[in-house]
Amino acid sequence: KAWLFCGPTMPELLRRALRIALLLCAVCAPPVSAQSPMRIAIIIDDLGHSLYLGQQALDLPGALTYSVLPQLRYSHTIAQRAHKRGKEVMLHLPMQTTDGRRLGPGGLLKVQSRTEFARRVRANLATVPYASGVNNHMGSLLTQDESAMRWLMQELRCFHDLYFVDSRTDMRSVARAQAREAGLANAARDVFLDNVRDVRYVRRQLQVLIARARSQGTAIGIGHPYPATLAVLAEEIPRLAAQGIQLVPVSELVETERNPKLWHASSSPLQKVAKNSKQ
Repeated sequence: KAWLFCGPTMPELLRRALRIALLLCAVCAPPVSAQSPMRIAIIIDDLGHSLYLGQQALDLPGALTYSVLPQLRYSHTIAQRAHKRGKEVMLHLPMQTTDGRRLGPGGLLKVQSRTEFARRVRANLATVPYASGVNNHMGSLLTQDESAMRWLMQELRCFHDLYFVDSRTDMRSVARAQAREAGLANAARDVFLDNVRDVRYVRRQLQVLIARARSQGTAIGIGHPYPATLAVLAEEIPRLAAQGIQLVPVSELVETERNPKLWHASSSPLQKVAKNSKQ
């Protein structure tokens, strides 16, 4: 009987009930035009050499993520200050390059044994407290090496809550593939903000990052504590919300799908560690 559902012959009580139900649906449902903001994360790399530049980077507004080089004079201090301000901290892990550039303390090399490799990873993490994740510093050679990247991801699995971000210093990198294989939360850099240390260039690259987020929902940028970068970010971060862009810690954008055939931490050549160096 059609009158039970619609039509001018529907009993008055049913019409009233239907109107109330439709009104409730309209109130509860989100507006059709409402959209969630696009999300970006910005990592500031290469911290630890200078306390002055590190502090300038920390003074920037918003949920930036700070990646600190290990075993430098100010590594521990900058990581502590970032954490105290509620900012996310990463270990910026030095890795071997194709052109043989000096890596600084704690660098990972292809010639290292499995045990030495693991020892360096852990020693580096110990000097950057509160690290939530790791990304590579340089590494154009090492990130192409499947064995080395497998060792790294297996080692990071010992620190159960760490994630890995591939800085993608070389397009032939297998780092993220190995992170996925190890079941490690992971992501990859979308845009370098400051390959050219020029305000106009950095501003343009930030717009590229925003455009990437608009097209794919999220995007990750990497910058450095250069004067041009700091100046642009200080000016532009407060404007992001008006553009429908939300700045978030990089941990909110990592891929968390886990490989069902997980590597077990007990296979590490060093003693199993239950937690990272967070205090």
